Amino acid sequence: MTSNEYKGNSIISGARVNIDNGHQKQINSKDNSGSISSIIEDIRKSNFQEHNLLIYPDLPSFREIYSECTKQALDKNEIVFLATTYDSFDRVEDALRSKGISIDDEKKDGNLIIVDAVRAYQIDTYAAMDFAKDLAMRAAREGKSGVFNLSEMGSFFLSERIDALMEYEQSMPKKMDFKFKAICSYHRDNFNTLAEKQQRAMLLDHNTVIGLKD
Repeated sequence: MTSNEYKGNSIISGARVNIDNGHQKQINSKDNSGSISSIIEDIRKSNFQEHNLLIYPDLPSFREIYSECTKQALDKNEIVFLATTYDSFDRVEDALRSKGISIDDEKKDGNLIIVDAVRAYQIDTYAAMDFAKDLAMRAAREGKSGVFNLSEMGSFFLSERIDALMEYEQSMPKKMDFKFKAICSYHRDNFNTLAEKQQRAMLLDHNTVIGLKD
């Protein structure tokens, strides 16, 4: 049995990539209004090893995004790793159950890991990298397709550690060397509090941008 409790010593990886890399993609929703179905489709089209950025409009939309993406990832034999900031564990699990996900079974089997983003990122930010690699290695051993990660990054705004956030995002490569699909998720209102220079850097430090800034 695999424990689903985050121990404070692991999540994603690091090394800055040139911000004017020509391989950067930006995906906007097809109707220019950030339709949730289009966002979900774009997230699921992401490739393993990518470090991507999601800007979502509101929490109800985000719940639909993470719950549907989790269902699709589990159906594709992926390990799912969720880091929640604004929703309690109970609220996250309720959203997942609404999609027909058997929470207890998936957690028991080690297919679903849910952690508190404040604990994961604000106690030992860079230790998260080790957790991601451990999950990817376990996925390979168990014949899984890979690891799907969706982390809500609002804990940096709550703790007023924006400089640490920028350093953390810049430390992660746009392409990782293990089968881990990282989606760093930002509430649009949080993202819009960043200075223009910070917004630009944030967009350019990710391989793919999903959703809309405005």
